[in-house]
Amino acid sequence: MSLRRWGAVLAGAALVAGIAVTPALAADPFTPKVTVTPSTGLDPAGTKIVVKGTGFDPAANDAKGFGLRVGPAKADVRDRTGKDFQVSRLIKKGAVGSQIPLDDGGNWEYTVTIKAEYVASGTTYSAKTQPFSLFVFGWDTPVLTWDSKTPLKFTGIGDPDPGPGDAGAGLGWGVRQSWRSYITRGGGTVTPSNGAVLDPSAPNVEPFPYKWKYGSSTWDSGKGVVSYTGEVAYTFEAHTIWDFTLADPRITFAGDGTGKLTAKVGYSFYGTKAAPTKVRAPSDVVFADLKLKAPSQAGDNVVVDIESAKLTKEGADAFAGFYQPGEDVDAGRIAFPGKVGSPPTTTTPTSPPTTTSGPAPTTTTSSSACVFTPGSVAQGNLLWGFKQSFRRYVGIGTGTSITAADGVEITDIDKIAGTGPPSGAYRWGFESAQYKSATEFTTQFRGKVTFGYPSHSFELSIGRPKVVVAQGKGTLYADVELKTTGGAPSPPVDRPGVALASLDLSAAKTTEGAGVVSVAGVKVILGNADAFAKFYKVGEVLDDATVTLGAACANLPGGAGAGPGPGAGSGSGSDDLVPDVKYRPDSALASTGVDGGVWLLWGLLLVGGGLALVTMVARRKRA
Repeated sequence: MSLRRWGAVLAGAALVAGIAVTPALAADPFTPKVTVTPSTGLDPAGTKIVVKGTGFDPAANDAKGFGLRVGPAKADVRDRTGKDFQVSRLIKKGAVGSQIPLDDGGNWEYTVTIKAEYVASGTTYSAKTQPFSLFVFGWDTPVLTWDSKTPLKFTGIGDPDPGPGDAGAGLGWGVRQSWRSYITRGGGTVTPSNGAVLDPSAPNVEPFPYKWKYGSSTWDSGKGVVSYTGEVAYTFEAHTIWDFTLADPRITFAGDGTGKLTAKVGYSFYGTKAAPTKVRAPSDVVFADLKLKAPSQAGDNVVVDIESAKLTKEGADAFAGFYQPGEDVDAGRIAFPGKVGSPPTTTTPTSPPTTTSGPAPTTTTSSSACVFTPGSVAQGNLLWGFKQSFRRYVGIGTGTSITAADGVEITDIDKIAGTGPPSGAYRWGFESAQYKSATEFTTQFRGKVTFGYPSHSFELSIGRPKVVVAQGKGTLYADVELKTTGGAPSPPVDRPGVALASLDLSAAKTTEGAGVVSVAGVKVILGNADAFAKFYKVGEVLDDATVTLGAACANLPGGAGAGPGPGAGSGSGSDDLVPDVKYRPDSALASTGVDGGVWLLWGLLLVGGGLALVTMVARRKRA
C-alpha cells in the first residue's frame, strides 16, 4: 500500500477512535485589558476620564457584551438589576442608544466625566465615605473572565474610615431598613452628615445603613454610657415628609444585657413645606429598648453587638405614628475605646463632638404583645408591580390607562416619572393564607390591574395573584386576560389561574416583629409566555415581590400615602445596561386598516439581552 493511502487509513482510524492530532494552538488574540486615563488626581467637582478596552471578543459571553459601572463596590455591581451607580453602560458589538460600540478586533473606548459625589435613589454616595472604582465585567453572567476593577482617586480625598464591619470605634446602625427603603425607593432623599456616613460594610445593607462617629464613653464592667455624633436627614416631599432628622445616638448599658438607645429627633410633616402641620423641634428621645450580646475585646476597643432593638412608645411618637411601640428597628454594632473588664473610665475623642448630649435617658416601657404565629394569620398583602418596563411602556403612551379594582392599590413605590396614568407598583389585597414558615406558605390575594392601550389594539388584565412556596421556591398564579381589537397580531387570551411565574426565595430577606412577617426580594421569573401572547419569553425577569402577613392585632402598611411599613417592596427598576430600542419585525403582517400609514407599537421583545418595543407596520388599505 502506498504511503499516501496508509496516511489516509491512519487518519480515518484516528477519527473513528475519537482521536485528533492537531497542530499547536495559536495564542488567543483576545486578552481583555482596561486602561483608565487619568485614574488618580481627579478633581472632586468633575474630571473627564478616557476608558479604553482591548481584547474583548465580540462573540464571547454569547455575544451579550460587557458591563461598565462606576461607583462604590456595592454587592450588586455585577448584577443585571444593579442600580444606583454613577455610570452604567453596556459594551457590545452592534451598540444602540447609549451603549458603547465594540469593534471586530475587541476594542472599545468611552469618555465620561466622573465626580466624587453623586445622588441616586435619594441617597448621596461620596468617595469620602466609600471608595469609587470603575468596574468592567461580563454582562449577565457569573463568569469572571472579563472582570476588572480600576480604583479612582480624587485630590484631597483619602481612603474612608473603616466601617463597623471591623473593630474601629463607631456605631453601626441604620435606624430601620424598611424606613430607608420607603424613602429611597419612593424618590425621597437621605443625607448623612456631621459624623454619620453610609456604611456598605455593615451586615444590614441595601439601602446602606450608617456608621456614626465615636464621641465619648463611660464604661464600668458592663455598665455605662457611650455617645456618638452625626445626623441623618430624610425628605420625601411627595408624601409631605419635609424633614425627618435623627442625630447623635447615645447607648446606655444597664449591665444585665439590656440597654437604651437615645437620639435627638426633629421633624416637619404634612401641610405644606412652608407651613407644615406637624412639627417637632430636635430633642432627645429614648428611641429603642436594646437586647445586647456579651461584650468582647477587639484590640483597644470594646465591641457589643445589638441582638435586637424595639421601638419605645416615645420613639414611635417621634416617628409621628408611622410605626407602633414594640416594632423592630435595626440591630447593629457598638464599638468604643476601653476594656471589657476595666474599672470605671471616661474617654473622649481627640476632637470633641460638635454637639452636646441631652439629659439622661428616662425609663420607658414598650409593648410587643402582638405576636405572629402560623395559626394567627388574619391579614396581609402582596407588593408586586408585574414589570416596570411594561408599566413605563403603557404609562408614556397616548390615550392609555392603568386602573386598579377589586382590592388592589396602585402605590407610589417604584413610580416612573413622566407617565400619564399612575405607574407605581401594586399592593394586592389579602384573601387567605396557609403559613408554616417563611419558606413554606400559600397565599391568595385579590384585585385586578388593567392596562389599556387602544391605539395599540389591546387591553391586558392581571388579577387575583396566588403565591405558593415550598422549600424556598414556588409559583405565582394569576388570572390573565388579553383583549384585542381588529388588526392585532394575536387573538384574545383568557387564562384564569395560570401558572404565570416561578419564584426564588434564596436571596429574599425575612423580617419579623410586632405580629408581622415580611418576605422581601422574592425573585419572579416568567414561566408562561402564551398567557401574554408571547410578548415576553419564558425566563424573562419580572419585578421582585414582597409578601407581608400579619396577625389580627398587627399594623400592616396601608396605602402609599399612609407612611412606611415593614418589608417595603422592590420593583425591578435598575440601571439595566440594555436600553429600550425599537425593532421592526417582518413586514408581512396583515393590514390593520388604520388610516394615515401610522406605525403601531405592539408587544415587547428581548433584543440583544434587553427589553425592546416591537414596532410593526400598519399599511393603509388601498381602495
